[in-house]
Amino acid sequence: MPSTARPAHRIRPSLAAAAAVCAAVLLCGGCAGDTTSPAGSAKEAAADAPATPTAPATPAAPGISIEEIATAIGCTAEVGVEADELRQGGCQTAQGAFRMATFAAQQGLRAWLDEARAYGGVYLVGDRWVVTTQSADALNALRERLGGSVETGTEHGGGSSSGHTGPGHTAPSGAATPSEHTGHQPTPAVGS
Repeated sequence: MPSTARPAHRIRPSLAAAAAVCAAVLLCGGCAGDTTSPAGSAKEAAADAPATPTAPATPAAPGISIEEIATAIGCTAEVGVEADELRQGGCQTAQGAFRMATFAAQQGLRAWLDEARAYGGVYLVGDRWVVTTQSADALNALRERLGGSVETGTEHGGGSSSGHTGPGHTAPSGAATPSEHTGHQPTPAVGS
């Protein structure tokens, strides 16, 4: 009778799996509230990851911290994601909920914005940092204190005129950000 014993193999995480986890951290809100990311984003990011590992660069810190952004807003930030490539948090004021992120590299900011713009919204964008809230007026006032430029995403789903509304699908005046958008398909849990 043949032996059913299998040789023991050392399990090593693949680069693609590590890239998928990093992408999921980047795209997830990370704070209290809706923190879902668009379905497939981690898979797409993993597919775009380099095939060979490279030595991590030591990026310079962003010109402004989440705490400094929160002070300019007039709130205390709750930081939900602290990773080498980004920090992400949020806070609430009388003007509404603010989400903010700082990035170790400009490429991280650009990747975040490319993903976020598909969901509409308004973003105050600086050197490796971004702030978003429902009110363009609040971002314009914040721009006076922090600098940066106000950028607008594309409208998602045509707003209420398409009949495509509900949780995660708001009218154009309050377009959902990636951290607020519930998506169209269930988002697979990473590491569960």
